[in-house]
Amino acid sequence: MTRMLSLALGLILFAPVTLASDDEWGEEWGDDPWAEQVSSPWQPVSGYLELGYGTRLQSDATGLDGPTLSQALGRLETGYRSDRLQGSLRLDLGYDEAVEQWIVDVRELALGTDIGADAHLKAGRQVLTWGTGDYLFLNDLFPKDWQAFFSGQDDEYLKAPVNSIKGSWYGQSLNLDLVYMPRFEADNYLTGERFSYFDPISGQKVAPDKRADEPSDDAASARLYWTRQGAEYALYGYWGYTGQPLGADAQGSPQHARLNAYGASVRLPALGGLLNAEAAYHLSPDADNADLSAPKDKVLALLGYETELVTNLTGSVQYYLEHIRDYQDYLAPLPNPEYAADQNRQLLTLRLTYRAMQEKLTLSLFSFYSPTDRDYYLKPQVSYRPNDQWLLSGGLNLMNGQDQHTFFGQLDDNSNAWFRLRYHY
Repeated sequence: MTRMLSLALGLILFAPVTLASDDEWGEEWGDDPWAEQVSSPWQPVSGYLELGYGTRLQSDATGLDGPTLSQALGRLETGYRSDRLQGSLRLDLGYDEAVEQWIVDVRELALGTDIGADAHLKAGRQVLTWGTGDYLFLNDLFPKDWQAFFSGQDDEYLKAPVNSIKGSWYGQSLNLDLVYMPRFEADNYLTGERFSYFDPISGQKVAPDKRADEPSDDAASARLYWTRQGAEYALYGYWGYTGQPLGADAQGSPQHARLNAYGASVRLPALGGLLNAEAAYHLSPDADNADLSAPKDKVLALLGYETELVTNLTGSVQYYLEHIRDYQDYLAPLPNPEYAADQNRQLLTLRLTYRAMQEKLTLSLFSFYSPTDRDYYLKPQVSYRPNDQWLLSGGLNLMNGQDQHTFFGQLDDNSNAWFRLRYHY
């Protein structure tokens, strides 16, 4: 805690000095008649400083007793924009006392350029996303940071960056995105360093603080999308590995299994709101591999609807289904089939968002409930922005369920409360 407080104090002291220097230069050069005529391609430096802290609301069966979030973080953003070349940088520096690690996170470091009148190429480290789900990802199989999600960090951090090359082509009626990742990058999943989870082999909660080896292979994604009569349509493809180590080798060590995914989505205005539907088929090429226990093929489906319920209050609901094919073949090799996933896992979500005080105050609730797993996850949050510089946020992550092996039920010892104080410069 001492190291984090020292860093936080340094960050806070640094900010006013920087602003004071900017003011002095502004007063000295503010009357330059040529200032407005010079357009530099270099973008101004901006970012924020943030303190975040979270703690468990109960004891943990594995003995984890530290904070779930304890960060002092500084964000630096800048870029370069000319007619032929665009560059961008988003860099996070800080210290995370919850895992006792310094943070050097390059969220974006990429160069982009137009290729002709209808194509664009962007290469480097970047955050990628697509699909229509709200916190549910059927065809968006780019890396995710689940530790950030369950610890109360900003939603931006759920989407993790990845080294990639993205080519986009914009046609008159169709558009195409192609993404190539020279090396597959896994999710930042729960490993036990911050949150415990259920181990179906030992039949108890564990916190081993160990990650599975990542394949050194490449991965790729594609999206073909178009708009017609106000509706947005898309087709997706993915060729890579599971973001979490859902397979296991002959020694029982977790492994990332190969995954190919194909899907489609539509989003259109309906009944005074927006209706979205999405489906995906997750094909497991390793399902019949004798040397690797891999997930079976799955069919995923999503139906969602969002509307403004009353002035300043919006609501959205989603129904999600995950169907395991060849279910008996899935159950056969399991040492403890009583901990197996249901063949048809269903999930309902509800999001309510209310804005008041000229949108300075935001109250929100996102809830997951599974009638098949009989577990839930509640995510209430409040944020207040008194001006353009300061933002204060706080919330809860409440997970529980009837059984300790289900998706949210295994996380009941990780329920936590958190707050964040952010200063934009």
